[in-house]
Amino acid sequence: MSDILFVSIGAILGANIRFKIHNKLANLNLSKDFLILIINAFASFGLGLFLSLLEQFRDFTYYYQLVLFFSIGFFGSLSTFSSFVYDLFDLCLQLEFFRALKLFIISVSIGIIAFAFGSFLGNQ
Repeated sequence: MSDILFVSIGAILGANIRFKIHNKLANLNLSKDFLILIINAFASFGLGLFLSLLEQFRDFTYYYQLVLFFSIGFFGSLSTFSSFVYDLFDLCLQLEFFRALKLFIISVSIGIIAFAFGSFLGNQ
């Protein structure tokens, strides 16, 4: 039962931070696609950084709970994968296949680059 608590608390914090970031960026009049891209890149960077630093905490008593809290709870709810998929689906319904493909390629590429950069920084 305590494992669920770690995931849940991490998810609550991640979702609330995503909400705050989204609202702050929305004030800049950025497109919805770009907002989601920024948030997902930030979450990917954070997950890459966290996972690269994780080995240092291997002997920590609550190592597994730390993984649950951050990897599944916090970064899982910070990212907006379902919104990303919905946007792709919506573009396909509008027959905007090239735009959907472009969004897919850009989002996945930037996510991988952000994760790699976080991992690289954590391993320095």
